[in-house]
Amino acid sequence: MPTIHPSATIDPQVQLADDVVVGRECIIEGPVTIGPGTRLLARVWLKGPLTIGCGNVIYPNTFIGFEPQDLKFDPTVAGAGTVIGDHNIIREASTIHRATKDRPTSLGSHCYLMVNAHVGHDCQVADHVILCNGMLLAGHAEVGDGAILSGNAVVHQFCRVGRLAMLAGAQGVTKDVPPFCIVYSTRRVSMLNLVGLRRAGLRQHIKPLMQAFDICYKRGMPNSKAARIIEDELGDDPLCRQFAHFVRDTRRGITPYAGMSAGEEDPE
Repeated sequence: MPTIHPSATIDPQVQLADDVVVGRECIIEGPVTIGPGTRLLARVWLKGPLTIGCGNVIYPNTFIGFEPQDLKFDPTVAGAGTVIGDHNIIREASTIHRATKDRPTSLGSHCYLMVNAHVGHDCQVADHVILCNGMLLAGHAEVGDGAILSGNAVVHQFCRVGRLAMLAGAQGVTKDVPPFCIVYSTRRVSMLNLVGLRRAGLRQHIKPLMQAFDICYKRGMPNSKAARIIEDELGDDPLCRQFAHFVRDTRRGITPYAGMSAGEEDPE
């Protein structure tokens, strides 16, 4: 049987695995399913439709599944809700809002959300992602595997942050950040995330990725042409192909290079 503190409030629609722990003053309402080994420490408020996987630890004053901060949204419509994967740590006062569309807001597995992290409606966050203190992810944003978004970083709505990319503290982006890159100058990509690549065991891909980075950022050509050249010249490397696909598929444009002047921001 789940362990439920007497002060907790549990809706009859809620389904809890046998070893779930629900702490003091938690509130769970609507159609919510929580998998084995997940612990709600205290004062956690969950709203369905919501599915939470196994082995998660959710800290006090966290709110998951509430209505999106979208004035056009009808709060009486349940929609697709929110899906949380497995083995995530979600620290104090984090917020994850439910979807406005047919696809749920999604947090993958093995992610770490630090204090006051915010995941907006319709976001898609992959696995092994770290969202640091005060990080703001606007609606419909996407974050790839292993990305790190540092304290008080901001991602504009509909932007994509690629695999193993990193935003430094207090930086904001309004365009896509390609995989394996670092943003540490405001709205500028500065370099490859070399430390992240080495930690991920991808050291052998650094040299070709540096060539791909130069093609994309230092030759002053349109994104589509840069992607084609990367695929033609470096297509034997799978990470270079991933880099090229990301650049080619961008809808908002990619975050410009720190070495560009203001007038050179977007060749397309």
